Amino acid sequence: MKSTPLVRAAKALAHPRRERMLWMLRDGERCGCEFAPELGVDPSIVSRDLSALERAGLVLSRRDGVRVLWQLADPAILELLEQLTERIREREPVS
Repeated sequence: MKSTPLVRAAKALAHPRRERMLWMLRDGERCGCEFAPELGVDPSIVSRDLSALERAGLVLSRRDGVRVLWQLADPAILELLEQLTERIREREPVS
């Protein structure tokens, strides 16, 4: 069975770091080099995560000389994540 866009997006968001990366793009385009220090991970991990988000259609990239700049494919993605998170929290069992 072929993967759907929703399944690809869900897989791309399966790691909390990738969700955080989307939130880091809320104010606009950022260089890929800015993620590693803020996330405290190796640049190769950032590259792999951004590629996964791009394959899922959640982010876009463009070259600016030697730098790669990243932006949200659609700012509404963050609104959807916020709504989904809130709905899930509403249904979490109280312990």
